[in-house]
Amino acid sequence: MANRMLSFFVVYLLTTLGLFAQNSFDALRYSNYQIGGTARSIGTGGSLGALGADFSVLSTNPAGLGWYRKGEFVLSPSFYNARTTSTLTNDKEGFATKENRNNFNFNALGAVVAGRPTSPNWSTFNFGIGINRLANFHQSFIYEGVSEGSIILAHQEQANGPDGISDFESGLSIDAQGLYDLEPQDGFYESDMELAPNAPIFRRQEFVSRGSVNELAFAFAGNYKERILLGVTVGVPFLRYEEDKTYREEDQGAGDGDVPLFDDLEYIEELNTTGVGINLKIGMIYRAHQALRLGLAVHTPTAFRLEDSFRSSMGYNFTYPDGEVVNGFAESPDGLFEYRLRTPWRVIGSGGFIIQKYGFLSAEVEYVNYGNNEFRYDGFINEEREVNNSIANSFEPALNIRLGGELAYEIFRFRAGVGIQQSPFTNDDTTNNTYSAGFGIREKNFSLDFAYQLRQNEELFIPYQATESPEQLVINEGNFNTFAFTLGFRF
Repeated sequence: MANRMLSFFVVYLLTTLGLFAQNSFDALRYSNYQIGGTARSIGTGGSLGALGADFSVLSTNPAGLGWYRKGEFVLSPSFYNARTTSTLTNDKEGFATKENRNNFNFNALGAVVAGRPTSPNWSTFNFGIGINRLANFHQSFIYEGVSEGSIILAHQEQANGPDGISDFESGLSIDAQGLYDLEPQDGFYESDMELAPNAPIFRRQEFVSRGSVNELAFAFAGNYKERILLGVTVGVPFLRYEEDKTYREEDQGAGDGDVPLFDDLEYIEELNTTGVGINLKIGMIYRAHQALRLGLAVHTPTAFRLEDSFRSSMGYNFTYPDGEVVNGFAESPDGLFEYRLRTPWRVIGSGGFIIQKYGFLSAEVEYVNYGNNEFRYDGFINEEREVNNSIANSFEPALNIRLGGELAYEIFRFRAGVGIQQSPFTNDDTTNNTYSAGFGIREKNFSLDFAYQLRQNEELFIPYQATESPEQLVINEGNFNTFAFTLGFRF
């Protein structure tokens, strides 16, 4: 099975507190990066850490900024397409649906100012400022099919469980009359689904996400005797994530249906997460030989301060035996929760081999332990401990390998690259691969570059969880395409 990167978009709620609770997969989403940058970087698989002289290295190995001899302004628009095929695994017919989502954005925008220090030992002292895109959250998918079980049974389990009623899940089912207490003295909620727990139910869900992580980078680098380059970046990533989910169930059985009373339901969830963080990146490049360059970079954890705003609603329709139709509806209050996230340390080793005037080969190996993600909730120690234990148990260290090369012919450049990303999940040896290619023109005072990147993976999605009801498991097969264009002006 292909990699389960960013899988299991399971939403948990702090039901007793009425707060939105983050889970381990939210932490993974906000710490798993596919660095965009320039078309040159994308075309070579994002492997330019040791070779530098490219704006994208501000967010990977800032020492590469020291190779610049002239200043440069970079503008890099891109077109992103996410194509997802979704299948409900326990659908009786195995029907697959396909969805596309497009996004136009800027992968990189900024400038490098090249300076020459007065010291004879230092060749350059350069400064760079601008924005690199680290993650793109734009995606949509739809699944549908007929299977056993219902989200109402999950809400019923929650309402009757130790955590009690949630304003955003089971409370809505109660207010919309999907759950009811026939004997108020026992405090136990019943549902129509109990009358036919194995009945086939048609279900459909529409999922739309959007947003990104864009890092504002301030970088400095110097070149010591053309042998050692040192650099540092202060990164300020801005995070935005929006998610809209519309889930529907319908009893399509003949006559009065397969479930007594129940007709259909609709459950809508909306989430908007915004925040800003700060980190530090320190890099070094050693020119071991005229043709060989070795690099090392260390990224501190990003300290994010985030805010979730969220709401949900439930519509539940049923018909009494005498023919009376009831249309129940309920809306949650507006939820708001502020919290912090600390992402893992990252260590990147890189190498580059220059083949005279004909081009180069480059490689990067990144080590990151996704199990070191950590949430901080002020005043909610037990919930904080629970989610952080889940993160530590769900994820383990992973290596992200990036390989690339460039062939030069006069003013033309031809590029290719591949990325191999290990799964961060415990006891999962699958990988997520990325393929890229590019073309460029390099003139004395300007450059023009194009690149295409394809990332393929397989993700698992669970719309709700219930221990007493059949699990609904959706397989999403994704093709994520990026078309990038970069215009650079040197001064």
